[in-house]
Amino acid sequence: MRLVKAAHVDALGVGPGPSRFSDPMLDRRRPPRWLPIYLGQTFTLCFQEAVLRDRANAGPPGPFLVAEAELALWDWAEIEIVRPLRVVDLRGAALTRSRVPTDVAGAADHHLARSWGAAFFRQPSNVDGIMFPSRFRTGDNLALFQNRVAGALRGTARRHVLDSTVELGRACGALDLAIVATALDP
Repeated sequence: MRLVKAAHVDALGVGPGPSRFSDPMLDRRRPPRWLPIYLGQTFTLCFQEAVLRDRANAGPPGPFLVAEAELALWDWAEIEIVRPLRVVDLRGAALTRSRVPTDVAGAADHHLARSWGAAFFRQPSNVDGIMFPSRFRTGDNLALFQNRVAGALRGTARRHVLDSTVELGRACGALDLAIVATALDP
């Protein structure tokens, strides 16, 4: 699944912003050779990766406050993989066996991961993407090369985050979040 801004019509669309496995050409203000589409294992993982990021990690004890207006900007989509994908596995022992530095999958800074993303993209086997653990240690992610997975993915459902009370409740419980009417300035 994945979280997408509600304003974006295509749940499988991507933007040209720099991210963990995006083309390093973006850092040089050049047109990208590929754009990654990110999928996560669970709603909570996608919420943490897309909405929270690092904001809640260094906060004071107690629930981290998230404004309802911010959540109103997001939808989440369930994605079906309709054909087998060829992915580089960077989870667990596979990361060590491949001799890829752990920072590729786990560092907050994405520059090294972009370089490795370029190496994976150039592989003669034309892999479709990369499977890697969340740096938050809450599940696994896929970073797929959009141009290689055309026709391999299909959105099966899409909902507003605020309408997803069960999933949002689980995420709030797991991540110690509280939804408030208005964000408070620290």
